[in-house]
Amino acid sequence: MKIRLAGCVIPDDYGRVLLLHRSTDDYSHWELPGGKIERDESPEQAAVREIEEELGVEVRLTKALGSGEFEDNEREFIYEWFQAEIVSGNPAIMEPQTFDDLDYFELEDMMSLALSANMQLLMPKLANGEVALNS
Repeated sequence: MKIRLAGCVIPDDYGRVLLLHRSTDDYSHWELPGGKIERDESPEQAAVREIEEELGVEVRLTKALGSGEFEDNEREFIYEWFQAEIVSGNPAIMEPQTFDDLDYFELEDMMSLALSANMQLLMPKLANGEVALNS
């Protein structure tokens, strides 16, 4: 069974995208804030909840950006991406046992980062304009 995930692309005023750096025994990479969709939860609800848990901010979803499927560690995932804007709070690492950094990145700078599997799936879509962000 595929594991369902949802997360947010949160651009700043300059169009840079907010990423979290996961630093665990299994992973060391940059990823979008987001996570598993719980039972009886919509992808939209999961994305908003995960952002609050991981960054301590309240967001408003502004656009659905699509979805993609990938495999990681022999597990199958489907990830739903949303664009969001922060409506209150300042992003901070709320799960220091999982994340050790956060920053905003230009699209071209992301190409040289160690990215999560879902970001590796999203990056070409952003680069070729298949997924466009509202400014």
